[in-house]
Amino acid sequence: LGVAAATSVNFGGGALSTYIPWTPYTPTVTSTGGGDTVPVYTTNSGRYSRIGNVVFVEIFLNGDGGAEGSGAGVLNIALPIITSSSLVNDTKVNVGVAINSGTLYQLIAGFAAGGSTVTLSYWSTVSAAASFTPTLQNNATRYIKLQFFYEV
Repeated sequence: LGVAAATSVNFGGGALSTYIPWTPYTPTVTSTGGGDTVPVYTTNSGRYSRIGNVVFVEIFLNGDGGAEGSGAGVLNIALPIITSSSLVNDTKVNVGVAINSGTLYQLIAGFAAGGSTVTLSYWSTVSAAASFTPTLQNNATRYIKLQFFYEV
């Protein structure tokens, strides 16, 4: 056998030199509806890691930290790093769950090319998604837990 020599290793189209270990960040919650009240959480934590062109994210929003959600806009959560400009718009993936006063929602994330937020929807029937609105986080017993990855 000969001697192996490697000068670089690639993962997801990017050099592994583009590596960020797990790093905390505060995921800001917003709504697309004018006049909506965005829910405030007691716990608002997130962390992310980057390997090459892929970012891995974990978000946990929990408890009644003040304002309860109201309005019909769509909840968005800020991403730690902007998505790739070549990402297919409105790519949707299952990302986690939410609870509001005992009601469980299976969440779907929508991403946009060059976007800085993830847009939340939920499965309202087996084959149809509905917007996840601030009103669906209007109870003192509420949380959102997400785990996902995306291309940068």
